[in-house]
Amino acid sequence: MASVCEVDDTDATTVGSDDDDLDGARPLGLQPTMVSSAGRGPAPKPEDITPKASRTTEIPLKQPSSPLDTKTPTIDLLATDTDDELFNDGEATYQEFRNRKATKRKRRSTTLKNATRATKVTRVATADSFVGRRPKREERAAPRRPLREYGIEVSSEDELMEYTLPDYLQKRRAHFDQRTEQLRQSGLKLPPSYDDVEFSDDERLEFLKEKPAFDKMAPCNQYRDITLPFSLGLIPAPIAQWLRQYQVDGAAFLHELFIYQKGGILGDDMGLGKTVQVIAFLTAAYGKTGDERDAKRMRKMRRSGQDQWYPRTLIVCPGTLIANWMAELSRWGCKELALHAARSGRLEILITTYSTYLHNKDALNMVDWDCVIADECHIIKERKSETTKAMNQINALCRIGLTGTAIQNKYEELWTLLNWTNPGKLGPVTDWKKSISDPLKIGQSHDATVDQLRKARKTAKMLVENLLPQFFLRRMKTLIADQLPKKVDRVVFCPLTDTQADAYENVVASEYIHYIKHSTEPCDCGGHKKAGWCCHQYLPSGVTWRSYVFPMLTVLQKLSNHLAILIPQGADPNEKQEKDKEMLELAVPDQWESLYRSRDSIVNYANPEFCGKWKVLRRLLKWWHANGDKVLVFSHSVRLLKMLQMLFHHTSYNVSYLDGSMSYDERTKVVDDFNSDPRQFVFLISTRSGGVGLNITSANKVVIVDPNWNPSHDLQAQDRAYRIGQSRDVEVFRLISAGTIEEIVYARQIYKQQQANIGYNASSERRYFKGVQEKKDRKGELFGLDNMFGYKNHNILLRDIVNKTNVAESKAGVHVMDIDLDIDPDPTFPTKSEDPNEAMSQLAAMISGDPSSFSPDEKPNPPTTTSKSNPKHDPIQAILAGAGVEYTHLNNEVIGSSKVEERLSRRAELAHDGKLLDMQVFQGSQSQSQSQSQSKSKSRGGGGGENSSKPSIPFLSSSGPESIKYKFHPPEDVMRRQFCSMARRFGFPNATEFALVVEGMTQAQRRGFLDRWVGLG
Repeated sequence: MASVCEVDDTDATTVGSDDDDLDGARPLGLQPTMVSSAGRGPAPKPEDITPKASRTTEIPLKQPSSPLDTKTPTIDLLATDTDDELFNDGEATYQEFRNRKATKRKRRSTTLKNATRATKVTRVATADSFVGRRPKREERAAPRRPLREYGIEVSSEDELMEYTLPDYLQKRRAHFDQRTEQLRQSGLKLPPSYDDVEFSDDERLEFLKEKPAFDKMAPCNQYRDITLPFSLGLIPAPIAQWLRQYQVDGAAFLHELFIYQKGGILGDDMGLGKTVQVIAFLTAAYGKTGDERDAKRMRKMRRSGQDQWYPRTLIVCPGTLIANWMAELSRWGCKELALHAARSGRLEILITTYSTYLHNKDALNMVDWDCVIADECHIIKERKSETTKAMNQINALCRIGLTGTAIQNKYEELWTLLNWTNPGKLGPVTDWKKSISDPLKIGQSHDATVDQLRKARKTAKMLVENLLPQFFLRRMKTLIADQLPKKVDRVVFCPLTDTQADAYENVVASEYIHYIKHSTEPCDCGGHKKAGWCCHQYLPSGVTWRSYVFPMLTVLQKLSNHLAILIPQGADPNEKQEKDKEMLELAVPDQWESLYRSRDSIVNYANPEFCGKWKVLRRLLKWWHANGDKVLVFSHSVRLLKMLQMLFHHTSYNVSYLDGSMSYDERTKVVDDFNSDPRQFVFLISTRSGGVGLNITSANKVVIVDPNWNPSHDLQAQDRAYRIGQSRDVEVFRLISAGTIEEIVYARQIYKQQQANIGYNASSERRYFKGVQEKKDRKGELFGLDNMFGYKNHNILLRDIVNKTNVAESKAGVHVMDIDLDIDPDPTFPTKSEDPNEAMSQLAAMISGDPSSFSPDEKPNPPTTTSKSNPKHDPIQAILAGAGVEYTHLNNEVIGSSKVEERLSRRAELAHDGKLLDMQVFQGSQSQSQSQSQSKSKSRGGGGGENSSKPSIPFLSSSGPESIKYKFHPPEDVMRRQFCSMARRFGFPNATEFALVVEGMTQAQRRGFLDRWVGLG
């Protein structure tokens, strides 16, 4: 039995009793807390009404555990002059409740004025008395809060108080704890008992219809009830037979939270059925049996005459998911006929949206909800947003959040969600930053010292093993890996066309970006302020540079996608057209006039010189269409999607389209048509509007045209096709414009996904980046205006970072002599001597390229016929290479831990020597920023810039402090000679063939080659 709340005039409350568990079936309508009657006469003014001034008979109705647990003035319900006009008791009480604070202030002000007038006495101060004299004010008033110094976090009063409970929730919590202490088990929110309720259907149990009914699926379990031992709940057999074991565990976790009135988060990965687990938990909470009797339980309970407690549940979700919740509740046992009971105030479940709750929170919080479920609760991840503040006031002790992405951008988001579920349990957010966020972020830096790495790994383990299990349950999609096909997540770095590259360089070299990039540099006037806050705050046009930061970011992102997106549209307002025309002139000063005149022409959209990604996508689509595949194309640019839609209309491809402007019924129809019609080929979908609630398993290819700053958007887009029901292997292609801001966006995605993995699983993630989020002195390659507004031309930033990290880990593997590389023995590679000196001399011989230095057993073998003549042909790699793509990698191989990183972390945790703790784990293998990396003098002179002077780490070597010291930037001829030596050692006839093979390797294969190469030493 559910109801949907989508209107702004919702008037919902409940009248409680002294015993919340004995709160009976009262209509869910507004009731006055005190009702009286009087004769006809003029209505008194609100300020004239006081609790003691009424002469009428009063009937008190108590309401302890709710926001209305305050003394309310007596209301005289007066008849009107006509008999057909009736006074609305509930509306009057509700309006009085809303205006109670204003009325109280007026009454207090009037009373204070009257008292002041009656008692006011004129006093004259004598010469020797200081009575009546005013103290002298200090010339300089003390600041209201401490001044914030650079690098120091100062807690504000709001931050320290934002985790506290409202008064009505504190009373409810105290009341529940007191009952639990006195009544023990009977004080818990156990399922209602129906022993004294008679059902006529009991005589025909074998003929009752059960839900759910899936005709084309086989049950997962036996047909039997499942008892939840820790919460005395029961999942009935009709529902239990369709649940997998992890879903049963999830329902048990939620029901245990419910009976003890605690909060928690079900953070399962997307596609694991969080909605089904919630319905199974609610079935146990309401004591249902999964048959026709469930639709009558609430009504029977109300009519039994026994004033028994019956649960009330509020579900808050995005507006696009309301219909999905209604459908699932109906499919799993809640009949639609029971929904009409909500109109008269009797309901089990009320479904509403975040926006509706925000505008009607006062009315909804007048109900003592036994459970509130927030679907997609990452919506309230920002603690200072209005929605989050409103949700923190929700009138429920048991708060359950559902999200697969509890950590999207930073660790403070996890605190916000956990604080919503259990207010006050985690303390203020400043403590969380100091004890959790900062150690994890700093320890994940490529430049981390042994001590920082040790603190980070210990903090992660304490978080995952001690804190989160109380409130947080997360399972990964690997649980159902046997029921899903394979998925390949390929990142393709597409080169810009010459026209795109010239336009990008023109924008980057513009006056706007010059002011933005140099705003953080010292001002040339010699003052102590930065240039952007001193003499260079304003551009020559008189506009501040800060007003151009986000617009210029948007321009660069548009250029990275398609140059035609910059062309103004004829349907846009004139003001917007003028702004777009200004940016178009800035990007293509020689072509902007002709482009502007033909601004609505499809020729501009089809111009291959305007989009490097289109060259790649066009070839892939041709290949997929020939193979009978179906493709999903995601982009957060609606204009780009509409451009592609126009282009596809002039081809033989059948195209479908979906964006946020479509209604739910329109979305459902277009999705059903695409899934059922085999002729449909391409589905263009807006990333944000199509990220949730869609099941498009008929497609097996997914293209993400542009990366989003939030990695969860791209991951949710992939899961529209890769989910239960998919029968074919799924390939994902993320198109990244090489050298542009999109590389920074994708690198930030890697950074954020690694943070999430550490927060969820305490995994030893590979440390690629020197940058640390929210640390101004450690911007590295990821953060800061200089990185975002730069252009690397043909240099692929991610390729350099990944390869340098591979080398750094391989060097660390040499330092850790006893490391277990888990390399399968190969008979073509003989075992080396265990003498470290001999091993290093052999490695030096390989690097020098002197084959005479090899031992007789180690001379390179000639290439075998198998490895040379039968290479595995990859048509996709050939298509990408033909489109000019130089570099690709698999996303799941870049994100994740390595064996070397795990060993380094374990060694760091065991280190206790003070000198060792201050040493860096990796010697300088990356430059502090991209601009610094271009300084050849630093890279060649110090072998790694600012870290070149750091000593090696003797604690990593079993042979003591005499470890091998490496120079990271050897001369180019040395690198070429080393590569040739590797080619000869691995049996290739020349370095060219070896280079072609390496270019087609995955990251795991490349790391394996490096590990084996090091192992040969």
